[in-house]
Amino acid sequence: MIVALVSKIKKDLFFRRYMVYFTGSMVVAVLNYLFYPVLGRLLTPSDFGDVQVFISLITQTGIIFGAFSVVAVNITANIGDVHERNAILAELQKICFYFVCAISIVLLLCFTKLNTFLNLNTAYPLIGVLAILFLSVNTTFRNAYLQGRGKFIELSVSGVISAAGRLIFAVVLILFGIGSLGAIGGIIVAQIAVMYFLLYRTKYSLNLSTCSNIYVLQKGMIKKELIYGVLVLFASGLVTFMYTSDVLIVKHLFNLHDAGLYSGISAIAKIVFFIIGPTIGVLLSTVKLENTSRDNSRILVKSLGVSLFLGGVVLLVFYAFGDITIRVLLGSEYSRFGYLLPKVGIVMLLSALLNVFVYYFLALRRFFLIGLSVVGVLCITLLLLLKHNNIDSILNGLILSLSILITIFLIFHVKNYFNRSTSLQ
Repeated sequence: MIVALVSKIKKDLFFRRYMVYFTGSMVVAVLNYLFYPVLGRLLTPSDFGDVQVFISLITQTGIIFGAFSVVAVNITANIGDVHERNAILAELQKICFYFVCAISIVLLLCFTKLNTFLNLNTAYPLIGVLAILFLSVNTTFRNAYLQGRGKFIELSVSGVISAAGRLIFAVVLILFGIGSLGAIGGIIVAQIAVMYFLLYRTKYSLNLSTCSNIYVLQKGMIKKELIYGVLVLFASGLVTFMYTSDVLIVKHLFNLHDAGLYSGISAIAKIVFFIIGPTIGVLLSTVKLENTSRDNSRILVKSLGVSLFLGGVVLLVFYAFGDITIRVLLGSEYSRFGYLLPKVGIVMLLSALLNVFVYYFLALRRFFLIGLSVVGVLCITLLLLLKHNNIDSILNGLILSLSILITIFLIFHVKNYFNRSTSLQ
């Protein structure tokens, strides 16, 4: 029985890709979360809070890269003609660069106001965000190409270079006595290292020059993909807002010390979200427009099952050994907010499940996601405006909003599945 099950799993494309990517991602996860306890001991809580804001801002502004990335993965997975694929990706990369220039101008114009709003000690986090934005233009498309082609070993190596690089470079620079600037600088140097690795690994298979873009533009392909990009932007923005907004809201509403302590708890809880990340990567390259509804639905069920299992295990650890986990990873000072760890973990698990649904429907190019994303952001904004007197009420608002959205997605999927099954009979 067990041997037969193992044999069946080995033959399953989803699980084969998942195991490769999951193994690499676990190495990345360990390195990523080693980053937090090391920095938690090397930096003061207020400086650590600034670094967390920097990471949250990268994630928020990275919504634009997430949108282009999903589009690029979808193109790579579904377009067989190499020249046509490369031409579309090259044109999209150029458009992405223009978007980054526009975002950078907005950040520069709002520089002082953002610094004040987020209670930052220095201007380094915002300057660092500007640097990461431009570095990410190239790495986004090359990582997406590897993912779309199912090259999860190279994709994992890219992640390891990023995670190990930022830990090593950040620690070295902090030991030189430059505090949060050292941590931010370490992340930037690591991103440069990733860029050079990706250029090397894809230089023969991915040509992002714009020599053949006229042919693509005449076919109207870019307009079609940009419209899809708008869909991705709204949908991925919803998920990003859900799992990163807690740090930014607490940073704005509470004093620097408490916000720094909470950011440490949130960083630990995000283990739940990121341990499920490989599931999304494999799902996006496995769900295809040409598949039957039944085949795609099975991939969704597998993804949700894996996500619930992994997330549930981590949540149990938070409930049973939360205080020990915090003391080991960050130190006893952060235990003051240790009682919140299980609840923040629930927020991250629900965000991860929402992410599975969102990327499933993104792979199928379902435009109802735009309306649902707007409703979701408005819902959580309303709840936070009504109840934000303490961190517990903020987390309750997030949990309620996420639960409502997941229920809507589940109802829509079940209804859509049975409607399609009926129409095929």
